[in-house]
Amino acid sequence: MKSVQKATSKAVVHEEVTKTDKLSEEIKIVHTETKASVSNVSFSEGQKVSLKANIPGASNVKWVLNGHELKNSEDYRYGVSGSDQTITIKKVSGKDQGVLTCEARTDQGIVRCQFDLTLAKDLSNAPSFIYQPKSQNANEDQNVIFTCEITGDPTPEVEWFKDNIPISVSSHIRVSRSKHVYTLEIQQATQRDSGKYTIKAKNYHGQCSATASLNVLHLIEEPSKQVILKTAGEASLQESFAMQAMHMSASRQEASFSSVSSSSSVSEAKFASMSSMKEASFMEMHSSSMMESSSLRHMESSSSRMRSAGYKGSSPKIEALPSDVSIDAGKVLTVACAFSGEPTPDIAWSQGGQTVPTEDQKGRVHIETCEDLTTLIITDVRKKDGGRYTLNLTNSFGSDSASVNINVRTP
Repeated sequence: MKSVQKATSKAVVHEEVTKTDKLSEEIKIVHTETKASVSNVSFSEGQKVSLKANIPGASNVKWVLNGHELKNSEDYRYGVSGSDQTITIKKVSGKDQGVLTCEARTDQGIVRCQFDLTLAKDLSNAPSFIYQPKSQNANEDQNVIFTCEITGDPTPEVEWFKDNIPISVSSHIRVSRSKHVYTLEIQQATQRDSGKYTIKAKNYHGQCSATASLNVLHLIEEPSKQVILKTAGEASLQESFAMQAMHMSASRQEASFSSVSSSSSVSEAKFASMSSMKEASFMEMHSSSMMESSSLRHMESSSSRMRSAGYKGSSPKIEALPSDVSIDAGKVLTVACAFSGEPTPDIAWSQGGQTVPTEDQKGRVHIETCEDLTTLIITDVRKKDGGRYTLNLTNSFGSDSASVNINVRTP
């Protein structure tokens, strides 16, 4: 009986010791839990984001977003690089906002790294123009300067093109930058410098571009033969008046001679005098006709000069529009086009016969037009936004159109 009681007492004591050891171990584990770091991360919708947590000797790693574990998948890809635990979010959206935690077990206990994820309210970090380069005419040997102002964070990469070919800097062409202002200068321009000049700016948030045209004019002095022709016309008019006077004088002499030689020939003298008066009248009419014809030619020439100077108006003309643009999905695209026309033409963008923006594009696609520039802006570019876009200009003097192909790259 005593032996049974001793055995029972030993069992109770052993159980209490075991429970105490387990409790001590649990307390030890709780005290070794550590929050390694907390980071704030801001992202734009549609952006690809990679995060890393430095946890040496980590095992049983998992990533938890707002209390829900993210499974290793194509959208949330786990990775390891040395002691760094990484996760790559393929395309972040509003649902990814909140607290993202990397949790791992180490020899020292559980370690957690937290990231506070917030969605940027706008895409103001994408490159955008404060003002764009303007199309211009220039004379030969004149210096030409294109300037524009571009903002973006981080500072965008900028490149200039002529007729879609990258421009090489030389003693003839220089490019410069002062803060956000970008300049392209052409020294002593020639007719070979005529063309379309495009500036493209991009960072990982998006890209923008603008195009302006340059027309270098070869000056020609007014031909001297125009003055000679005018002088010849005046001489011809004076000659006709001289001939008229000579005819009138001869007629008077003939009438006087007929009157002296025979008083009986009064009727003949009167007839000769009447003939002379008719001839003089005819010459006066001929001279008047010449003056009216000269005046008409002068009026026609003046009217032609007014039309060529654009006093009455001109048909629309698309000065510059890039032919092809490529951009990554999720970015911001800006396509600008310079134009001319008097009166200011009506402007319409279309894609596949549908007016832009379409119903599906409203809210993401905008058209901005001011003075001699129209701009197509597409935010959060999607694969279906790709294709051929056509710009149509129309006023009472005519119309013009041009197209740009937009290629959307997807991962």
